[in-house]
Amino acid sequence: MAKTIGERGAPSWRWRPLARRLHRWFGLLAVLWLLPLALTGSAITFYDELDRWLNPDWRTVAASDEPPALDRALAAASQHLPGFTARFLDAPNRADDSITILGSAPIDGREAVSVQLFADPRDGSLLGWRETEVLSFDRRHLMDTLYALHMDLMLGPVMVWILGLMALFWIIDHIIATALSFPALAKWRASFVVAGRGFSLKWLFDLHRAGGLWLFPITLVLAVTSLTLTWHEETRDAARLVVPVSERLHYGFPVQPVATPLVGVEQAVAVVGGQVDSVLPLYRYGVYGVRRFDDRDMDGYGRLWVYVSMMDGHLLGSRHDRGEGMGDLFFAWQYPLHSGKGLGLPGRILVLLAGLATAGLCITGLWLWWRRR
Repeated sequence: MAKTIGERGAPSWRWRPLARRLHRWFGLLAVLWLLPLALTGSAITFYDELDRWLNPDWRTVAASDEPPALDRALAAASQHLPGFTARFLDAPNRADDSITILGSAPIDGREAVSVQLFADPRDGSLLGWRETEVLSFDRRHLMDTLYALHMDLMLGPVMVWILGLMALFWIIDHIIATALSFPALAKWRASFVVAGRGFSLKWLFDLHRAGGLWLFPITLVLAVTSLTLTWHEETRDAARLVVPVSERLHYGFPVQPVATPLVGVEQAVAVVGGQVDSVLPLYRYGVYGVRRFDDRDMDGYGRLWVYVSMMDGHLLGSRHDRGEGMGDLFFAWQYPLHSGKGLGLPGRILVLLAGLATAGLCITGLWLWWRRR
């Protein structure tokens, strides 16, 4: 690159025009994906609370201290939706919570349609169900639609990979935008201040620059966690070049598919003991992955995985998401940080506000580009 001499004789590099161009075009592209993801991410920060408010007849029941009737709930799901296969059972975490079951079933000639069912934990009776990943904004589907849009804009696996690439570019753009925000290091404080009259070009520029700087720590965390949660295997493989990263135990189990388990879900839960968060029926390996609450949990979800044989009820092993080393700990914290749940209610509120503010950065950036044109 060409080198010039500033007024005080200090060398400077002509990198800013290129950096501005990169930041500008990334910002214009980001409006297409970052804006909807920021808005939907803010909305689903309180997914359960909002979905419970919208669908109280599905999500809440009369309080009960009895163990949840998980087997009867599965039987009711299979009876209502012939051919149903369960992927995930979420046990009630509160006395008045219903059972949530995720899975797939053939519906209207379509094979393996993703569905979500809700059952009464007292007797397993079905309270209601909905097809998931459906673009619908009625009260039954609103929160699920927002969640699906946040995951991949409802465009499938290819878009998941593209969003991972965009997250990588977003991380790089954080560095570029921060460098551009400090044209003169001696006047760095001015970069954090919004000056100019309301809606003037200077006010708009200062609002965009200062907003980005104040949000930098939060949005950088969201960008990094977006990358690791989207490029799940790729980021783990990259991390293994530096530190050990473990896999879930069942990845090492022999493949021995089980169509009809001899051991029920409730028996597996009883074998594990303690307070159970959820169960994953892993039919491919012939095991139940039971997630139990543990003192090491970070975000209100059970992070201790205990594996139970579907055929004889034997314990096959256990592992906490935090693992043993720094690599496992890093990846265990990705969802708690991305959702804000790792910091409790204040963290969730912070993520909600950061999502709205990120949407604001997209809008002010687009506005700036338009005004300058």
